[in-house]
Amino acid sequence: MPQQQQQQQQQQQQQERKQQHAYSPKRSTRASVVNSSTSTITQRQLSHLNSQVAQLHANLSDFNDLMTTTIQQYQSLEVLGKIQASLFMASHKVFEEDTFNDQEKYENVN
Repeated sequence: MPQQQQQQQQQQQQQERKQQHAYSPKRSTRASVVNSSTSTITQRQLSHLNSQVAQLHANLSDFNDLMTTTIQQYQSLEVLGKIQASLFMASHKVFEEDTFNDQEKYENVN
């Protein structure tokens, strides 16, 4: 009988050890807390990243609008420069002809 009791005690101790190693409530609780906190951190980071991407998209849209306006202004400035150059060349020709005609008149008088 004492041998049977010792064997039963040994078996119980072995079973208890197996249960402790196989499943520890403290370990699983810690693991779930770590997993949930990691999940929360990841969600917060993804949310922050999403807001930054939205801000980047808004800034790029504004930049696109500014570039469109700048291109239109450049084209208008180019046309204005051509008009000014044309007026300058035309006025130069008019003043040159007036000066040439005045010189002819002056020479004809003399």
